[in-house]
Amino acid sequence: MTLTTRAPKFLLLRPEDDVAVAVQPLAAGETIEIDHREIRLLADIPAGHKFSLTALAPGAPVRKYGQVIGYATAAISPGEHVHTHNLTAGEQRQEYEFGTEVRPIEPPAAPRTFLGYARPDGRVGTRNYLAIVSTVNCSASVSRYIADRFRGDALRAYPNVDGVIAIT
Repeated sequence: MTLTTRAPKFLLLRPEDDVAVAVQPLAAGETIEIDHREIRLLADIPAGHKFSLTALAPGAPVRKYGQVIGYATAAISPGEHVHTHNLTAGEQRQEYEFGTEVRPIEPPAAPRTFLGYARPDGRVGTRNYLAIVSTVNCSASVSRYIADRFRGDALRAYPNVDGVIAIT
């Protein structure tokens, strides 16, 4: 059985956004479905660029991340490329506050713990393993060989080391 996943063609960062961002190049005439509606792209949209989801009048604020990122300098139709040719940072025309959408974080129900041990001086510790990391396949067998050399009595000379493992 083969499992395949399709990479998204675009990202809608917040539901209230006026634009989406192309994840891959999109062709003019292509129809995309977003929020149960179809939008026909009016221009080629390069990867990383924005396209409009709604009709925007000249001077209208353009939202991305749920925030105003600029203002339309011309009428923008749904499916149109939104970039420096039709968007300006403009003058900030709105009152805004910082940190208004901060949501409280609930503390965990139980205190956090980990599988460690108490040392005589009050500090805590965990098991100490030495990892031999292979970054390419041709060194994988060498990494395993090195780790195998520390099995059995070889670790007795290193009481602070619990084991040696190969990560290949």
